[in-house]
Amino acid sequence: MRYLLCLTLAMFAIAAAGAARAEPSASLIFFTEDGLQDGAPLLPGFPLNSIWSGMGQAADGTIYVAVSNHDEVAGNVAIFALDPSADRMRFINDLKSVSKAAGNWREGESQYKVHTFLQQHADGLLYFATMPSSEPGGDRGAHLYTLDPETETISDISAPAKYSITRQGNVVAGSGVAFLGQGIKGMGLNPSEPDVLYLMSYENGFLMRHDLRTGEFRQIGRSPRVSYVFHVDIAGDVYYLGGEPGKPQSFLRYDAEAGTTEAIFAGVDADDEVGMIAATSNPEIILVLLAGSKKVIPVHTGTERMLRGGASCGKNWWRLFNMAVSPDGKQVYFVSNNNDHSLIWRAPVGGGKCQMILDVNELLGPRNLAFGGQNIWISNSFFTPVWTHNGKTDLAILKVTVE
Repeated sequence: MRYLLCLTLAMFAIAAAGAARAEPSASLIFFTEDGLQDGAPLLPGFPLNSIWSGMGQAADGTIYVAVSNHDEVAGNVAIFALDPSADRMRFINDLKSVSKAAGNWREGESQYKVHTFLQQHADGLLYFATMPSSEPGGDRGAHLYTLDPETETISDISAPAKYSITRQGNVVAGSGVAFLGQGIKGMGLNPSEPDVLYLMSYENGFLMRHDLRTGEFRQIGRSPRVSYVFHVDIAGDVYYLGGEPGKPQSFLRYDAEAGTTEAIFAGVDADDEVGMIAATSNPEIILVLLAGSKKVIPVHTGTERMLRGGASCGKNWWRLFNMAVSPDGKQVYFVSNNNDHSLIWRAPVGGGKCQMILDVNELLGPRNLAFGGQNIWISNSFFTPVWTHNGKTDLAILKVTVE
């Protein structure tokens, strides 16, 4: 009996030591039939050039990914799904096919990027938008799309829309695009505010409130850096980085009830931008990552104040565009790179030292750019895209398991 007890205790000690030694790990998921690098491509002939913010997650855990082909002349975006129980993708549809079926794709049109997150609204649909080509004839304007996760049907909702927005911010009769001659780089919503989207246009940086029920647009702000990321709280207030072009910026809050805007904090460099805003376990506290300075700033949306704490990660590295808060709300993770090397960092949510926890350079090789993914988790793993600017088949999803 004593022997069995000692053996049981010894095995428990070994297991506990193994658990204590558990370290973060990472793997790559490719856009192939088996998820492996050398597998058969899911969409042969389609250049898989980039993902920048174009990811989202439905309530059932399924991850949806918008892949851009970067073609200024024949621009198109392919939509894929990653199921929670499988480390492999599924192809769903491409946006050109969707819009052509809706009678809303003109000859010579090029919708070659999705820069918004795919975000699920109160109606259960995921919303996202496009960037048109800047080439003459291809810059018709940005489309708005929905994806129904129950049927995985994609719809071009700008096709029947009553109104469009001009480059000057004027509302005109609908012409099948949301913004005439411009793209949409950022989108925000809150499921507690049905029928409303917030959109950031590129190149003029207008922040627009769009009523999905009536089709109306209303300008409520402007951002000289044209934010990819902004936050909408439960009251419908919008938090974003804004100011005059070429001048220091402020992190701003648009008060939906009063219709006014005020600064939460000021003095942000004119060339900086928001790399990510992440919610925490406290619904009134958000973490704001400034991509250039690499500062993480806690903001209390109830008192509209910047809080003490925060962190700074990736010193001497390029801008940080990724931040994921752990499901328990205690840790925040980052992916950084300097075009030669990639690392994973971790810091306490309440403020504290930022530590490098995983060197993924050998795994990624030249795929050292990791941007996008708005706090996407499956169990104890978060997901973010990795890619380069010059490859057509080097795109992959980085899965980082942290516990």
